[in-house]
Amino acid sequence: RDPARQRDHYRAQPLFVLLRAMTPIQTLEKNLTEASSPASGVAAYAAATKKRVVEQLNICRHRFVATAQVSKEKVVAVAADRTVQVTAASAAGGAVVVGTGTAVAGLVVGSAVGTVLGFVPALFTFGLSIPLGALIGGGCGAAVGGAVGGTTGMAGAGAAGYGAYTKRDEIKTFLNLATAKILGVFAATKSGVAARTTAAKDKTMSVYSAGASHVAAKVGLAKDSATKAAVATKAKTLELASDRSVQVSAASAVGGAAVVGTGGAATGFVAGGAIGAAVGFVPAIFTFGLSIPVFAAVGSGCGAAAGSVIGGVTGLVGGGATGYGVYTKREAIGSSVHDARSAVDSAAKYVKEQVHWVCPSGLSVEVFKSVKSTPMTRK
Repeated sequence: RDPARQRDHYRAQPLFVLLRAMTPIQTLEKNLTEASSPASGVAAYAAATKKRVVEQLNICRHRFVATAQVSKEKVVAVAADRTVQVTAASAAGGAVVVGTGTAVAGLVVGSAVGTVLGFVPALFTFGLSIPLGALIGGGCGAAVGGAVGGTTGMAGAGAAGYGAYTKRDEIKTFLNLATAKILGVFAATKSGVAARTTAAKDKTMSVYSAGASHVAAKVGLAKDSATKAAVATKAKTLELASDRSVQVSAASAVGGAAVVGTGGAATGFVAGGAIGAAVGFVPAIFTFGLSIPVFAAVGSGCGAAAGSVIGGVTGLVGGGATGYGVYTKREAIGSSVHDARSAVDSAAKYVKEQVHWVCPSGLSVEVFKSVKSTPMTRK
């Protein structure tokens, strides 16, 4: 590989030393001296020249073989170099990736430009220039984009791969330092978080214990209060349910709702049907009379629903109030009825005595029955 060593190697060969000692002039003088005639001198000179040419060819052959061997060794050494391999692989990958992308972009852009340029002579080519321009532009764009992108990707990726491989030790050291620093920070953070978590857990448990006891006490009080309220509510409910006035009021309300609600529904059904039929007369000209029964049915349904709701509510309130009032005033009402009945009996007895004093016994009995059957007020 060293030129000085190669030169010394060639100079050390016996053939080279012989040729250097025998120059063409020395060989010619020697041949002329030894030759006895011109013909023999020419023959000797030709023989010497041939020999010299053969020796020179052998020297060239040996030099070529030696140079080829050196070149082969150098190529093998370069090819076996890991740096060259990484650089070549990176350059090839970058050329493929970037070249493909730029080729596609160039195809699209070139097709667009070719299409636009093809519009100019479209009138003279009957529109054939448009696809032809797009085809030519796409091919040119793809070729240029692929070449430019491949060259750029090859140079950039090759340089990046060479730099990364040659600086791999520095990069590895930097990554190890960064990893160690990150792990140290993570460990410190983890320990700090663990300590704070333990402290927070202890504090939370203490607060939880205090709160649990307090809540348990409050829950016990609330449970007792709720139990007492439930017992009182149950007793009150049973008292209300067993109260005769409540029962009478409920029965009166249900009966009033049923009776008045039924009447209201019937009234609403009739009134709603009449109103619906009357309203249906308006569009009857356009519906050929079909609007009358339809509106009547709709009005009947609406009237029945409204009447049942209004009548039910009215009967519920009125019946309940009436039943409650009658039941609570039953003693006064019974007393009034008893007084009225006593007055009627007294009046009937008085009339009977007077009639018996005036008329015979048979007539007095009939008069008494007619008088007793006649309704009379307390007054």
